[in-house]
Amino acid sequence: MAFYVRDADPVADEQAIHQLASRHLEAHNPRRFVWLYKENPFGSARVWLAFERETEMPIGMAAMFPRKAYVGGTEVAAAVLGDFCISERFRSLGPAVQLQKACLSAVKSGEIAFCYDYPSSRMLAIYKYLGLGPCERSLRLVKFLKAEAAIGGDLAHRLAKPFLGMAGSFLNFREPRPSASDNNEYKLEREPAWSEYQALANKIRSSQGDCTARTATYLNWRFLRHPSDFYEFLAAYKTGELQGYCVFRISGDHAQLTDMLAMPQAETTTGLLFHLLRILRARGASKVSLSALAGDPRVPLLKKFGFWERESVPVIRYCPGRDNLASRLLLMQGDRES
Repeated sequence: MAFYVRDADPVADEQAIHQLASRHLEAHNPRRFVWLYKENPFGSARVWLAFERETEMPIGMAAMFPRKAYVGGTEVAAAVLGDFCISERFRSLGPAVQLQKACLSAVKSGEIAFCYDYPSSRMLAIYKYLGLGPCERSLRLVKFLKAEAAIGGDLAHRLAKPFLGMAGSFLNFREPRPSASDNNEYKLEREPAWSEYQALANKIRSSQGDCTARTATYLNWRFLRHPSDFYEFLAAYKTGELQGYCVFRISGDHAQLTDMLAMPQAETTTGLLFHLLRILRARGASKVSLSALAGDPRVPLLKKFGFWERESVPVIRYCPGRDNLASRLLLMQGDRES
């Protein structure tokens, strides 16, 4: 089987990208393509395509989505990898390895300081072949807001309502509450004042961990202009100055905490979580989930709020010759390629 890999252009090679992605990527659709590949404020996606040499048929693709990141307080170029796929007939190690090598070459050349990926088990084998192992685990944490969701549907139907009521009260009995010194004002932001969010990002930078630069243009693109999901912002203000925020969405009775950034004082994060859970319960959500790295300094607080660890997935970080870069990543669901 003869094949070759080359750089692709999201515009000139759009047909080949659509052809592969529509067959092999469940989330792919034209609106997502325009948003993710062309409108990213940090730059258009980098794409590599693999072709069968004899027929010139596209057989695989890999993509790199630019980010800006704060590392040690300094802004650097970064990227998240995604949309990797190979046609079934060509799923040998050769094409997959060459595609991934092409992606990593942009980092190896120094063009990008580091990249990260949330690989599947199949992709993890490719990374292992290339000599790369996971640097961290991304945990899925879940908190049940209703007893029915925690107990399970069939059993819940057989239990008396008073018992379910007591069980529901137990779920939030020991949740931390805002301290008496917490004088933040918490409010939903329908139209965020982006200058405040920009100022907060500039102030926090990487003080809590190396992370995506949550600039105003990035937040607007990533969440408010998302092609399919509706996100909301819950913000904390003190004397009119933004102290922190969380981004969430609700689908059916399941809520997802997608992003969170706050000043280092624990009271602001505690207050955001407390008020978010109140909002979700009032709207009838039965559970809320989030993704966070195992080393995220906020995980102990989340567990105090009743979030339980479920499954985890590996995270790959690649920064050759720069082991000091991105040594303590701070990644949530919003940092993935979507």
